[in-house]
Amino acid sequence: MGRRLVEPATQPRVHMKRWLRRFLYLLIVLIWIAIMSLPFLAVMVAARGQVQLGDDTGRHLRIFLVQQRGAAGIGIENQRPLRQSTDCTKTTVTYLLWEGTGENASYCQCIDSNTGANLPVDAGSCAVEQ
Repeated sequence: MGRRLVEPATQPRVHMKRWLRRFLYLLIVLIWIAIMSLPFLAVMVAARGQVQLGDDTGRHLRIFLVQQRGAAGIGIENQRPLRQSTDCTKTTVTYLLWEGTGENASYCQCIDSNTGANLPVDAGSCAVEQ
């Protein structure tokens, strides 16, 4: 008539379920915060014309407005360094347009480490990365 004893074999499972439940709650809260921050991001892009995360010279993500005569929407530019060369970066531009059409682009750019000048890049230099 006393307390019911829990077998030792079931205790880790109960602890694991509690840990998994807390992890799922955290994941749900993070997703909710990300969704709730989208209007804030939209206002920033509309006010400034662009928002950039990261530095200009290396890895960055830039979201910008496209407001042309035949096209309207947003563009997303992602720049990252190439693995095989520290002086080269690969830039990918994706357009999400609600008016008109835009051609997505991907290109490489190398910079001379001594002078800082742009170097010509052969067409196959980014083929390894894709």
